[in-house]
Amino acid sequence: MRSKVLLAVLLVGVLAFSQVNFPTRPVTIIVPWSAGGATDLLFRAVASVFPKYANGHPLVISNIPGAGAVTGTMEFLKAQPDGYTLLSLATPIITKIHWSEVKFTVDDFIPVINIVNDPSYILVNVNSPYKTLEDLLNAARKKPETITMGNGGAGGGNHLVALAFEDFVGVKFIHVPYNGGAPAIADLVAGHIDAVMAAAPEGVPQVQAGQLRCLAVLGTQRLSVFPDVPTAKELGYNFTLGMWRGVAVQRGTPPEIVQALHDIFYKCINDPDFLAKAKEMGSIIHYMDTISYTRFVREQNAFWENLMKIKKVGEKYGK
Repeated sequence: MRSKVLLAVLLVGVLAFSQVNFPTRPVTIIVPWSAGGATDLLFRAVASVFPKYANGHPLVISNIPGAGAVTGTMEFLKAQPDGYTLLSLATPIITKIHWSEVKFTVDDFIPVINIVNDPSYILVNVNSPYKTLEDLLNAARKKPETITMGNGGAGGGNHLVALAFEDFVGVKFIHVPYNGGAPAIADLVAGHIDAVMAAAPEGVPQVQAGQLRCLAVLGTQRLSVFPDVPTAKELGYNFTLGMWRGVAVQRGTPPEIVQALHDIFYKCINDPDFLAKAKEMGSIIHYMDTISYTRFVREQNAFWENLMKIKKVGEKYGK
């Protein structure tokens, strides 16, 4: 009996020691989209302060784009559940589950912490004939399925936002998917497409540089980076949707590692240097702890599943 008590004490001590000393080497976070997109830029901002709170070890960004975030997500799921390979869990990964037949479900992720929840917005080239949201919608009403609307991936979050928005306002766009928000923004700047549905920080530098114009923000309030751009609600369209982004680990990751990661990222997103970068990018911090984030992700999973089944869109429910 005494030996069992001693063993239990030792185990508690080992767990506490491992938690305090995690990590002992670099941590990798897989971003399943191209470099330069919204999720990539967010986690590069986090990575800039990560070593301060992770025993001096870096957060390494691994961009693995392809198949609407499926390629990178599958690579993440192959990794050991030890807290050293993370996933940038975001809206498009959950929507993809219900858009296509994929080999993962929401149950394969342990949501650790949510960082931001950014409203989507509509961008056009600065030389576009569409000066206002109404210009764009009127053109789409007159000639349905002639205006091209880019997004960061088929079945991804902003693609679904665009589908929901066109249904809400009664128009039809031609949806053009890319392997991430950055390539979509690049093609918009080059004039290859008419518009892009995006979310901060995608397109912010290009708008500020005078290359792109933001027509409307699909949030509850105007963004600090676009103070002169009205919300859709201000323009008479009571429609709000956007992108949330956080961190996940694989199912089976030890609880003490999950807690350690939560605490590290919580310190990161409260760091003054990170907050300054987030403000510059136009990102809206929306912290959720592990329990709240897990509940939220499951609610989002049900929301998008229901929406796509009702609308009968995508490869999975649109057949």
